[in-house]
Amino acid sequence: MKPTKLNHRKRRPSTKLIVNTIKNTARFVLLVIALIIGAGELSSGVLTKSLEIARALDCGPKPYVELAEGESSVSFIDIGQGDCELIRTTNHNVLIDSGDVHMAGVVINFLRHLGITKLDMVIITHPHDDHYAEMADVLERFDVGQVIMPRLPDDMVPTDYNYVNLMRTLEKLEIPIRYTKAGECFVLEDDCHIDILSPIYDDYDDMNNFSIVARFVHGERSFLFTGDLERMGELDLVESGVEIKSDVLKVPHHGSANSSSEEFLSAVSPEIAVISAGADNSFQHPRTAVIYRLKDAGCSTTYSTSNNGNVVIVTNGTDLRVVVEKNYALVL
Repeated sequence: MKPTKLNHRKRRPSTKLIVNTIKNTARFVLLVIALIIGAGELSSGVLTKSLEIARALDCGPKPYVELAEGESSVSFIDIGQGDCELIRTTNHNVLIDSGDVHMAGVVINFLRHLGITKLDMVIITHPHDDHYAEMADVLERFDVGQVIMPRLPDDMVPTDYNYVNLMRTLEKLEIPIRYTKAGECFVLEDDCHIDILSPIYDDYDDMNNFSIVARFVHGERSFLFTGDLERMGELDLVESGVEIKSDVLKVPHHGSANSSSEEFLSAVSPEIAVISAGADNSFQHPRTAVIYRLKDAGCSTTYSTSNNGNVVIVTNGTDLRVVVEKNYALVL
């Protein structure tokens, strides 16, 4: 019997394959563009167009959130085991912390994808590496108005490379440093301001309690940023009588058991909590006890960067809208 000759037809590439090929090619082109941008070779017009292309092709950090008129947003940027938040209003950008070593690229790409070229204010809550180690690299890439830091006792001021490099960079770029204190207020818009609530005292023996605690207020809504504040600092804050009740809480110290005391959480009474922590981190953050304390304090929803990636919360001063990179539930 004569064998049947199989008719091998060339298969057309699927639409999905074609789209993916285009996307990958575009990503490569955008990578080259980003490198050129880093060298300062492109005009602002080309930069704007490249960002539009990146967003259209769903490239770059997610989620990308376009603000409507009168809206502001707070982004909790996933930089692993560390802290980094971005406040955006109509006319101002405020960066809080920048994460640990090797995380500068993540932060820079996130900001650039939003089209940000200027940071009106940068807050370093306290000089622990997981909050500021890459800040010098970030400052090099943007026009920065001022840097806010806590004033530390002389024996607590770091002498390591990261801190020395930060101070040299600030001097080189002629960026003013403001050593803030509780009670200061920075107005961003008519209905948006940042209140500095802590550190209250100057005799703590743990640098975590020198963390700057800042409360961002937009209209009727508020966000509380807490650095690595621990129980002693939390109780001092509660006893001071200052307004700390907030709709959104950046959970202190990545969800450490030594923070988020019952008294503090009861006073804050957050509707939403966000924990900034790395996946499978060696500290076992967030601690299960903290999650239960948040629930007991009436917190209805808790997000974590370890499970949800980048978390963006948008407000118009009345409503809150949450957009996440990954829709995973917090696993206890």
